[in-house]
Formats: sequence, C-alpha cells, structure tokens
Amino acid sequence: MNLKVLLTRLVGGGGLLALLTLATSGLFKIAAFAREAFIASHFGLSSFTDAYFAFQQFPLILCAFMFGAFSLAFTPAYAAEKRERRQVTWLPGLLFYGSMLGILLTLATVVLTPWLLPLFTSTPTAHGAGTVIILSCTFLPVIWLGIWAGTTIANGNNVWAMFMAGLPYLSMTVLLIGLYALGRLDALSLPLSFLAGFGVVGAYTFVRILATECPKMDLRAMLETWRMPVFRRFLRQLTGSSIENLGYSANQLLLVFFLAKAGTGAVSANTCAMRVGMLGFTLLGQPLAQLMQSKLCSARPDALAEVFKKWLLAIGSVVLAFAAVLYLAREPIVSLVYLHGKFSLVELKRVIEIVPAWVAYFVVSSLNAMVARYLFATAQGSVYVRRQLFGYLAANAIRFAFWERLSAPMVIWCSVIAEGCALLLSLRSCFAPTETGLLKPEMAGVQEA
Repeated sequence: MNLKVLLTRLVGGGGLLALLTLATSGLFKIAAFAREAFIASHFGLSSFTDAYFAFQQFPLILCAFMFGAFSLAFTPAYAAEKRERRQVTWLPGLLFYGSMLGILLTLATVVLTPWLLPLFTSTPTAHGAGTVIILSCTFLPVIWLGIWAGTTIANGNNVWAMFMAGLPYLSMTVLLIGLYALGRLDALSLPLSFLAGFGVVGAYTFVRILATECPKMDLRAMLETWRMPVFRRFLRQLTGSSIENLGYSANQLLLVFFLAKAGTGAVSANTCAMRVGMLGFTLLGQPLAQLMQSKLCSARPDALAEVFKKWLLAIGSVVLAFAAVLYLAREPIVSLVYLHGKFSLVELKRVIEIVPAWVAYFVVSSLNAMVARYLFATAQGSVYVRRQLFGYLAANAIRFAFWERLSAPMVIWCSVIAEGCALLLSLRSCFAPTETGLLKPEMAGVQEA
C-alpha cells in the first residue's frame, strides 16, 4: 500500500477529526509563541527569566505526568469501566486522593524552597523564592485538569479536551499583555499569570467532574476506593507508567541542573530553543498521538496492530517533514519570535545553536508518544518503561562522564542519542507477533466491535 492510498484511507477514517485537533493545537501554539516573544522582548535572558523558566518545570512536569503517564493508564481503564457499568465507581475516590496529593506537593515545595533555589538558579534571589511559591500553587488545578481530560478523551471528545488543556496558556498570554497595557507588568507577573491560567481552568474542570461523573458521593466508599479490584488494577497500570514518568522528570530536572551551571541566561536560552525545536511536538506529535489513543480505545483487539501501523506511518511522515522545515528555517523563525526589545544578537546566536538538538528530540519524542500508547493498549507497558528508563539513565551517565565539558546543545544531544536507541528497541517490540486473544480487555482498554 503506497502512502497516497494510506493517507486517503486515514482521511476517511478520522482525518477530519485530526484536522480539528491540529487546528486547536495550532491556535494555542500561536498564543504560546506570542507569549514567548513578549517575555523575551521585555526581560531578555536574565535572572528573572532563569528563575521562571527553571521553576515552571515543576508544574510542567506534573502536566506531562497527567497527560502522559496518567493518561496512558487512566483513559483505557475509565473507558472499560464506563462501557461495562455505565459509571466509574472509583472516580470520586481518585479525585479525592488526587486533590490531597496536589495539596501535599504544594506544601512540600514551599518548605523545600530554600534548598531548591541554589540547585536550579545561578543567582538565588527573593524574587526566585516568590516564583517557586506562586508556581507551586498550580499543582492542584493541574491534577483536576488532567483527570477531566482523561474522561473527556475516553468519551470521544478529543478536540474539547485539547481545547481546555491549551486554554491556560492562552489565558497567560492575554493576562501578560493586559498587565503591560495597565502598566502593572513586573517580574512576578510571569508566575502569577501561570497560576491564574491554570487556576481558573482547573477549577472549572473540577466542577465539571463533580457534576457529570460524581452525582452521588459516599464519603466512606470514596475513602475505601483502593479496596476496589478494578481500581487496584488501574493502579498497577499507573505504577508501570509512573515509573517511566519519574525517570523522565528526573531527566528534565538534571537537564536544568546542568544548564544552570553554565551561568546566567543558559536556562532561558535553552527554553527559547526548546520552544522552537519542540514546536512540532505540541502542534503535531502529542495531539495526534492522543488521537491515535482514542482510536485504539475503540478498536477490536485483533485490529490494534493494523491501527497502530496506519497511524505510525502517516504521523511519522508528517513529523519528519515538519522537523526538516524547522531545521532549515530555524534562524528566521528564532529571529521573528525573539529578536525584539532587550533580546540581542548575541543571545539570538546562543538560542540558534541549541535548536537543532531540540528538533531531533522532537522527532524522537513524537514517535515515542505513539509507541507508548500502543504498548500500553496491548498490555506491554512494562516493555516501554524499561526501554525509556534505560534511555534516561544512559543520557545522564554521558552527562556526568563529561561533567563541565558539555556545551548546552550537547546536553540535549545526550538525550536524543540515548532515547533514540530506546525508541528503536521499543519499535521492535511493537512489530513483534502479539497474541491479542490472550489480552485482558480491561488491560488493553479496547472496545469489542
């Protein structure tokens, strides 16, 4: 089957939905670039932006968990339970324990602030402490948004889930521009806009979960949710995907640690480069992988492999083409977005040097996102977890081996090389013969025809 015929069939079997998904993602990515250009022109590469970009990794890591590891386990488990019982009895308990976790994370971050500042900033300041505390308050709404998005995707409303997940970032852009227009823009405006964006949207999704998914809440049953066999089964799946996410989170924090040691502006330069290099992941890779997951949830067990191959070829081709465009046009794109106001030509050069590494990482991450969803849908999540942990460990082993001798681009290339090797091993597992008849429906998270 040639690519033209494959793409024609893909359009007939979900192409319109894919276009709507990409259009929604594109809208929020444009807003994200507007926000980045605004921050760069008003703050440049400074200690203010270093603190903000370093410590926003904490809520962003939680976002990655909720829309990655959590979604991998939760979406198929929710879909299977909803299909069999028409109501997910363990969801109120999950919402309760998730809320408690969000509060504990905020308290722990506030207590650890004096130790976090010297680890992730080259010049610890009172402003940095305020930034950490403000950003820590977003943990709870992020958890609410992630749970709501999982239920929405499982119910087939992928575009609506994408819209709400991107709305906090659009709100941040509007708030920053509004503060500037009112003459109230200062360094703390960055974390405050982040909190406002996620706070409002997260509160809305919390209310929606209570109204649509938890009509009757028994406090005792909610507290004893962990005793339910279906919930324990979900927790086992979540444990597997969470182990990989812990490795990813540690890898991201170590990446920031290595860059912070390069001096003032290094973390900010890397963040600017990442925004351009990973443009395709938020615009194409992540939303299309999420769409593929919804297709896997509605496919027959014996059709999973065919669905995966079809989407892998189509999405992979788009990802590679987009990566080529990003690489070739990196200089005009970076100049257009960042070369304004306080952002100088020297700073521009620092950013452009890092972009190719992030473009390569975009390709690896996009393919990994599809592979992960397929392996978890076919109850092979442990295979993916082992491969990824190997990649994270290898990447950081290389960084420590060449301590203080790696340039900023090489810090990223370590992840590209190591995680790329892990991806190749996982792809081999995807194409290995699978006895689909032996899979448990609740583990595979798929519907019978």
